Amino acid sequence: MEIPLTEDWLKELYSVLIKIYKDTDDPIRTGFPIVSDFNEPMLNVCVNRPHTKVFGKVIYPHVLQRASVNMHSIINFHPFVDGNKRMALLSTYYYLRWNGYTFTIPKDADVFTIRIAKERLELNPILSWLTKNTKRTVYNILRNWECQVLSDQGKVTASKVFSDNTLLSVYLPKEGLKFFVSKIRDEQKKKSVSKTI
Repeated sequence: MEIPLTEDWLKELYSVLIKIYKDTDDPIRTGFPIVSDFNEPMLNVCVNRPHTKVFGKVIYPHVLQRASVNMHSIINFHPFVDGNKRMALLSTYYYLRWNGYTFTIPKDADVFTIRIAKERLELNPILSWLTKNTKRTVYNILRNWECQVLSDQGKVTASKVFSDNTLLSVYLPKEGLKFFVSKIRDEQKKKSVSKTI
């Protein structure tokens, strides 16, 4: 049983990214108090597009296909005020984790997300990239089973996870944030080196 990304999950993950980038040189800008940080109709499209059916047939039957659609949708439809490419990576990481895969975000993932946006890449190159950086093991399958058991038949809410430390450690382990933390550190190092030159 798939554990899907929902609008609530995307909003909560976005708030995590805002906190991570808060005191950096590249903070995620917020529209508050003038506008909302997200566009509800676009969020709805991003959440529902991976589950599209045509004549009753699911177009994207595999988890990796749906993950590709998730990345493509968030990057191209811009449901958030800022940080859509970072959000696409983070949400894809956790979606794949919940559903039995390990997605190792490569160091040049930010370059790839920029390429998706600039070159208007379609789904196949994204799927190939995800497949290359993803693996499935017995451990992943057991982790997926644990998520399913704790999710109350696949319908755990983001707010429930964020209010329960046990669920938080299962659904949102900190290792999913390593890519972003290392990028922030790299930028800080570059800045400190350029100041000394």
